Amino acid sequence: MAEIKLDDKPIRNESCHMEELDDEVLLYNPTNNKTLYINKSASVIWQLCNGEQTTEEIITMIQDAYPGNKEGLQRDILDTLSNLADNDAVRVV
Repeated sequence: MAEIKLDDKPIRNESCHMEELDDEVLLYNPTNNKTLYINKSASVIWQLCNGEQTTEEIITMIQDAYPGNKEGLQRDILDTLSNLADNDAVRVV
C-alpha cells in the first residue's frame, strides 16, 4: 500500500475518466486499462486531489464538512488516498 504523508500534495491522474453509476463511481484509466470502483466519498477525495493542497488540507476540508470522528475520518481518507495511488488514480508531488 502506498504511503501517503500529510505534507504530500496528491494530484489526480488526468487520464482517468470518472463515470457515476447509482451509488458507485467508476474511474477508468486507459493507460493501464484498469477500472476502479469507488464510493461517492472516495470520488470527492479524488476530485480534491489537484496538486495544490496537501493531504492534511484535504483531510481538514472533509473533517470540517463532516464533523464527528476526526481520527477515524483521517484514517479513512489516508486509506482511500493510498488505494487511489496504488491503482494509479493519483500520484503525490
